[in-house]
Amino acid sequence: MNRINAAILGIVLCFGLNGCSAKPKELTRVSIAFQKWVGYGLFYLGQEKGFFAQEGIELFFVDEQLDASRREAFESGILDCEAGTIDLLVSKRSLGAPVVAVLELDRSFGGDAVVVAEDIKRLEDLRGKRVAFSRDDVNETFLSYLFYQQNLTLNDITIVSRRPEEVADAFLRQEADAAVTWEPWVSKALTLPGAHILVSSAQAPEVIVDTFNIREDLLQSNPDLVKGLIRGWFKALEYYQQDPATSSQIIAKYYNLKPEEYRRDVTLLKWSSYAQQVESARAGDWERIFNLIAKLKFDLGRITRIPSAADAIDTGLIQQIHEDNQ
Repeated sequence: MNRINAAILGIVLCFGLNGCSAKPKELTRVSIAFQKWVGYGLFYLGQEKGFFAQEGIELFFVDEQLDASRREAFESGILDCEAGTIDLLVSKRSLGAPVVAVLELDRSFGGDAVVVAEDIKRLEDLRGKRVAFSRDDVNETFLSYLFYQQNLTLNDITIVSRRPEEVADAFLRQEADAAVTWEPWVSKALTLPGAHILVSSAQAPEVIVDTFNIREDLLQSNPDLVKGLIRGWFKALEYYQQDPATSSQIIAKYYNLKPEEYRRDVTLLKWSSYAQQVESARAGDWERIFNLIAKLKFDLGRITRIPSAADAIDTGLIQQIHEDNQ
């Protein structure tokens, strides 16, 4: 076992109504990892309210922010699933990682943004400026997409590379003139006097889409388990929509936020309903987004080959669940 995988195993954490106490033997333990994005909070809610347990599942949360480490964990078979942006799925599949998207979780509608110092008014003003973001991550793709539309490239700026959770701090310490990040760190970056949002994902909602990704062999060997994970997610979504006050009290502590701050932050994303999932699956929406980002990353030299959307995305389970409910 290599160092990264050993580290991941060492930080596996379990959450739930009974913390790390003994669970009924019939529950299947499933490891999941994701970056600290507020849209994924429904996984915590589903675990604490017992929605995944109703499906015979106990989630283990792996605190691993770096996508490269999660990719290695998938390849080694020690990570079962993740929540992640579709651009990271493109990167994984281009490297042959055995992971498949089965569900759209949310789309960013303002939750990701380019936060800049007071004197920066246009994207073109970023030429020659120091811009902080996490390399080969969703906000690099977001900025690259914005630059591509304005005939700019990342060579036009000085990149201040930081881990995702460190980007806002670099901006606040004035080590960078701009920060490309997501909530809750957008709000943190905006506390610098004069800081403002130059552009957000509300102006480009087609770029930042989050998917639920499953290790390929697990999907093939146990599709019923994956269906249970999907149903647990939608139970949590329904509960949040019915009682956002109670839900945010449960979720907010995982993000070091107040409940009202969490409710505010998730207004900047759109959770996709079950009906929308089925419609998107049938229309091939995810494949179009995947191919758009794959071409962009290939043109920018971030990937050396364009992976197959058909191999990376499996909407069959969503449609099977729909048929089961008819």
